[in-house]
Amino acid sequence: MKPFFLSALLGLLLGLGPAGRVAAQCTINTPPCATPFVAIDVVTGQEIQTLCVGRTVRFDLGCNRPVAANQLYYAALPGVNVTPANCDFLRVPPLPGNSYTPVTAGPLTVSELANPIGTGGGVGTVYVRNFKVYDSQPPSVVLHPCLNNTVGVEILGSTSAADSYDAYFIQVNAGPLLGPLAKSSVTTVTAAPGSTIQVTGRYNDNTACTGTFVGTASTLLGRTVVPLLEQLVTSGPLPATVSLTLGLRWQPGYIYTLEFADAQQPSNYQRVIDNIVARTTLTTVAPASGQFRLKRRDFCRTDSAYSPTLPTLELSGRSLNNVNTLSWRAGGPVAGYTLLRNGTALATLPATATSYADAAVTCGTSYTYRLQTSPVAGSTALSNEVAVQTSSALAPPPPLLNASFDLQNRLTLVASPAGGGTLPTGGQLRYSRQGGPGPLDFAAVPTATDTLRDPADVAALLAAPPCYTVRLQDVCGNTSAASPPTCPSLLTVAAADPDGLTAQLSWSAFQGPGGAAGVRYRVLTLAPDGAVLAASPTLTGLRYLDATPPTDRQVLRYRLEASGGGLLAGTASYSNVASLARQPTLAVPNAFTPNGDGLNDVLELKGRYLNGFTFVVIDRNGQEVFRATDRSQTWDGTIRGHAPVNAAYVWRFTLRDETGRDISQTGTVTILK
Repeated sequence: MKPFFLSALLGLLLGLGPAGRVAAQCTINTPPCATPFVAIDVVTGQEIQTLCVGRTVRFDLGCNRPVAANQLYYAALPGVNVTPANCDFLRVPPLPGNSYTPVTAGPLTVSELANPIGTGGGVGTVYVRNFKVYDSQPPSVVLHPCLNNTVGVEILGSTSAADSYDAYFIQVNAGPLLGPLAKSSVTTVTAAPGSTIQVTGRYNDNTACTGTFVGTASTLLGRTVVPLLEQLVTSGPLPATVSLTLGLRWQPGYIYTLEFADAQQPSNYQRVIDNIVARTTLTTVAPASGQFRLKRRDFCRTDSAYSPTLPTLELSGRSLNNVNTLSWRAGGPVAGYTLLRNGTALATLPATATSYADAAVTCGTSYTYRLQTSPVAGSTALSNEVAVQTSSALAPPPPLLNASFDLQNRLTLVASPAGGGTLPTGGQLRYSRQGGPGPLDFAAVPTATDTLRDPADVAALLAAPPCYTVRLQDVCGNTSAASPPTCPSLLTVAAADPDGLTAQLSWSAFQGPGGAAGVRYRVLTLAPDGAVLAASPTLTGLRYLDATPPTDRQVLRYRLEASGGGLLAGTASYSNVASLARQPTLAVPNAFTPNGDGLNDVLELKGRYLNGFTFVVIDRNGQEVFRATDRSQTWDGTIRGHAPVNAAYVWRFTLRDETGRDISQTGTVTILK
């Protein structure tokens, strides 16, 4: 190191006073030579220009100056050109034996006071030299295990004063030195596990100052595993953010790097993220259409492997005339595609496909699409999501219409798509009636309701069987043509014999969305609560004779079930409920003989449709002697436990029939013995 010299003459003569203090006066003088004093390494006895922490040096005269050793005083202060204040060496303890051992690294100022020969005083001279003190800490080194009994020795480029060596040397066990090596360098050495690796740092201007790192070569890396990119998701039109899911195949000691190649230069991979450590997800930006891969290598670059590539998938979509068209661009080779709509697979497409037309959509409905590809097993690339709202200027197809009566004889119209399913939301249905009480366009109802009741009563509809049509107006404002007319069957029933023991049914023909072709009927016999008591065989005509109606029902109730005619499978149209009320009959004998001969011993009621009646017998005194509310109850003529008495008795019968009509009859019966 080039020294700095400063000389000053003492303004006072230095001498020994009563207390042994030195007195002198400083004056400026020119050094007699270039190096007035030198630093000698105590161990080697060699002159040195720089110092080392912990290594003792001795200062001695230079230039053959004739100064006695006992007239020399040295002071060492940290910093550059830092001398004792006012040249007072007594305030700074002089170095004993003119020797000094540095304790900290950095600049050091050494000052020399040379008194004149003799002790009587005189002029003293101060000379100054600046030295640099080096530390000798171990170098910063990291050992990286590599394949094939090799180790990567990484000498970190520290800029701290503790590790500022000019050159480094590597020695494995007792082998030869490798070097000199520079800072921030990586050297691959052959070293079996357990070998001692020593790295020594040296300074060019003082080879006595050295620091040594000692380490041990660790176990070799394990068997290599090919890395994997499990998933790549493109967020939008490129350039765009991409999210990557990394396969859990990390191996300690290896370096992982994410690389990207533009589709225009597929073999020119560039580093995107380096030194990836045991992460499961990454987020970066794809600047253009291209493909990513994950690179794995050992530190010494003796082994490397690459994951299968995953391409960016850039998806776009548009809608025109009820067709959603999707188009895309892949950033690299693919084996094929799967197009998803609303999270469900819509189509499987070949690798050559670049577009798809989705016509199975409804105007006004928004659909979400995404494209995916799997180049290898366990690896998937997903495009950005694209929302497409279907638009069109085309009229939707006319819906199907079913007209059917409920059990309360209310005529309900129900519209449905021709292919089944549900009608699109947001649209309107416009029903119309032809026939019946007269033509009528009903008020529009939303498709979410999909039903409408005709307020006309059954009598008006029976007088002129109606037909109905419906138009669909979609959310885009397009209106379909009218549906094919649907005409429900209107049912009537009449007694086929004077007593109403058989019933004759007839009805108007049912016409469905597909016309009258293939229409089939069944006559259903109903209980008062609407439960089906019996069903006829399948019929194709418009009349049916019920030869065995229920014998215990005063009122016969019938309903017609029509199927076919273009109705959706599993659906039917029902007619109105038609009723036939039959007349209840009562037969009471005018006499009976309760004599125990087994013939005509009791009074019993006979007749038809006797339900919910009251039958009372009264004697000549007006006293009730018998009461029955059920046909199983009979009278044996006894009165309050007494034997029958020959006489004439009056009876009274009351009944409210199933139609709500009150029936009352009276008569007499005689007991004969």
